[in-house]
Amino acid sequence: MIHHKLLIVTKVAKNRGVVLPKISHDTTVKKTLITESLASSIWVMSDGTPGMRLQAIALGQALQANENPIAKLEDIILTPPWLLRHIPRLAKALPLSWLRAMIEPVLQKRLHEFLTFTIVVTCGRRMAGLSIAMQRLGREDANKKNWVKRVRTIHIQDPRLSPSHFDVLIVPQHDQIRGPNVVTSMASLNRLNNANITDAARKLESKWSKLPAPRVAVLLGGNNRRYDISITMVCEMAERLKKFASTTGTSLALIPSQRTPGELLNHLTQALEQIPHAVANPKDKNPYPGILGIVEAIIVTSDSVNLTSEAVITGKPVLIAKWRQETGRIAAFHDAMMSAGHTMTLDNSVPIKTFTPLDEMPAILRQVIGLLYR
Repeated sequence: MIHHKLLIVTKVAKNRGVVLPKISHDTTVKKTLITESLASSIWVMSDGTPGMRLQAIALGQALQANENPIAKLEDIILTPPWLLRHIPRLAKALPLSWLRAMIEPVLQKRLHEFLTFTIVVTCGRRMAGLSIAMQRLGREDANKKNWVKRVRTIHIQDPRLSPSHFDVLIVPQHDQIRGPNVVTSMASLNRLNNANITDAARKLESKWSKLPAPRVAVLLGGNNRRYDISITMVCEMAERLKKFASTTGTSLALIPSQRTPGELLNHLTQALEQIPHAVANPKDKNPYPGILGIVEAIIVTSDSVNLTSEAVITGKPVLIAKWRQETGRIAAFHDAMMSAGHTMTLDNSVPIKTFTPLDEMPAILRQVIGLLYR
């Protein structure tokens, strides 16, 4: 017997207060393969991992806002079947009857909704097998009724599988995978733009606006799959931020994430006792992303691609505070961002140089729409 946890949360973008940039589609974007004009449903499917889920939601909301505002956007959090989670390539080979038997319990018999055109958005290798299975099952229903394909899949991040398994594949540009349906990005996908940052800044509590200028935001990550934050790393980071604030004469707005160790905040509070600062806590109204709108610069700890990707949209100085020397993909990400003029390594000054803002969503959206309806 298959046991799966399922949580389905339905949220429509227009009720979230999210403002997304409008896109002017060029004449190459065609919809001749779809009997109805546009998708009636957008399913964002994740296992709840925040970094993956938020990227998928960002793209889903952008698609809905720019392509079909009346489409139902669903944020579906689930645990994929074990085989598809750990051996995603099996989704291409298993009999369709097996796939249906595995997935229908997870989706609580919702596959009948494929009677209308559905876009499925997934992110991360753990969700790749589910994406492939959804595409195959959608095609099965379409073929039975002599319809065009009723499910289009968009997968974010390199699944280490052939791009042909997906309708659209979005990968970081430093990954090697390429193909006619592959879209590359420098940063991770997110929902921010300068318009919603400015709007959120107007609603900030006085706790933040009363910080003396010049202000600097400090976006704190923490433990991750590559390493845990040790007490030594915590003390070093606290001293580094104290020295930066003392040297530059800035006040600090400290914004922790869910991964930030409690010890770090304790040490920071003690180390910054003589420095003007404020720390976000659970009792506060969330100051993010409004805080990005009132500061002169943004410090981001090196563990977080997502926080860095959001900060660079502003075009303000984005300074990377290293816990340790990063390696692998995240090191390649930071190297690319610094080479392109989006970020710098944190030292004891606020840079005067101009930083290049990076907002990739409009261009990515144009490419995705072109591939969905080609």
